[in-house]
Amino acid sequence: MPVDPGCLDGRIMKCLTFFLLLPETFKKSKKSGGRAGGKVQACYEIVPLALKRKMAAELYPAQHTDIPDNATAKKNALHIPPHSSPPPPPLHNLNNNHIDTDHWQSSHPTLRERYLYSDEIDLEADTVLATLYAAKKYIVPALAKACVNFLETSLEAKNACVLLSQSRLFEEPELTLRCWEVIDAQAELALKSEGFCEIDLPTLEIIVTRETLNTKEDVVFEAVVSWADAECKRQGLPATPTNKRNVLGKALYLVRIPTMTLEEFANGAAQSDILTLEETRSIFLWYTAANKPQLEFPLVKRKGLAPQRCHRFQSSAYRSNQWRYRGRCDSIQFAVDKRIFIGGLGLYGSSCGKAEYSVKIELKRQGVVLAQNLTKFVSDGSSNTFSVWFEHPVQVEQDTFYTVSAILDGNELSYFGQEGMTEVQCGKVTFQFQCSSDSTNGTGVQGGQIPELIFYA
Repeated sequence: MPVDPGCLDGRIMKCLTFFLLLPETFKKSKKSGGRAGGKVQACYEIVPLALKRKMAAELYPAQHTDIPDNATAKKNALHIPPHSSPPPPPLHNLNNNHIDTDHWQSSHPTLRERYLYSDEIDLEADTVLATLYAAKKYIVPALAKACVNFLETSLEAKNACVLLSQSRLFEEPELTLRCWEVIDAQAELALKSEGFCEIDLPTLEIIVTRETLNTKEDVVFEAVVSWADAECKRQGLPATPTNKRNVLGKALYLVRIPTMTLEEFANGAAQSDILTLEETRSIFLWYTAANKPQLEFPLVKRKGLAPQRCHRFQSSAYRSNQWRYRGRCDSIQFAVDKRIFIGGLGLYGSSCGKAEYSVKIELKRQGVVLAQNLTKFVSDGSSNTFSVWFEHPVQVEQDTFYTVSAILDGNELSYFGQEGMTEVQCGKVTFQFQCSSDSTNGTGVQGGQIPELIFYA
């Protein structure tokens, strides 16, 4: 929910009071429910665009004075008085959170050496952005770094677009990169989140132009229309098709509508009323006519993300009297040394010719189910693996063991893996494997089922 600029300024001053006046360590109340299961529950307040302009002008006067405002005509009456003190110099040093090393604060890595009484920092989701703003404005690099680290640890699909917008405002390239990792891999979840509708227009445009979004184009179109609806409400305009087109501007023509299937277009964009009748007609002709009309929309499909596969066996085999499924559980535990996104599993199929299996796959952490899917696949009798996908890629953190399981049901004998490895290097990611107590069908580190983990990194 957007906050009043005066209200946010008051919260910033409250933060500064903690920093500059209290003789004791930072003391923040521990709100119940603030943390659950070791995961920070992030609920970030959205900084209004008018206030973003003010904040950016104070932090980066040379770079950000031209931050666009979608409601400029409506908000021209808003007057921001000039600072009585001279503006700070440009901030560039990436190793010090863009802080110019000429400032004396930059030579002191701890808070105590700036007379802030304590090195203890206790941040919470509803104040971290205001605290980061204050740390940037008053040149406290250690506090700024702590805020960025906090934001990175709480990053997930539902807040990735919001944090991308904020990371661009505060010029934090590492946080921006982490946001893109989540948005690319979990694009559908990110674009359908409430936070997506709260981002500014330049951030919307840069997301929609992203080549590596791992989702269908009809999802992108629906997200853009939802953003336009929210923007009309922010500007006090009726959410009519004309107003939605006006607030979107050129962003509408960044959606790659012709790369949808004909069915997706007919059931979605063609009935949205956002497109003109002439545009709808031209796109239908582009799908079906030999002499295709020219379109203003991009024609080339996004590349998306290429899935990677971690093979944990060095060979596979079959025997005439071994390895049936019949509803028993095959399971293995794994850990990685960097954040990845698990998309699905590669499984072995029948060793006796073509066969159909029903399968339930599951991903758990400390006994909690993170994702599952119940589906079917048909194997062709070869030793190839067959991909079974979760509905959405699942974020997996580093240095924590997760459990993947597969319960297959079918009458045929199957291939199985041999010469399993406890550690596998896949590109820049190292996987470690260990046996799972959930496994009741013989699968372990050395042999069995679940030969592949399919992931994005």
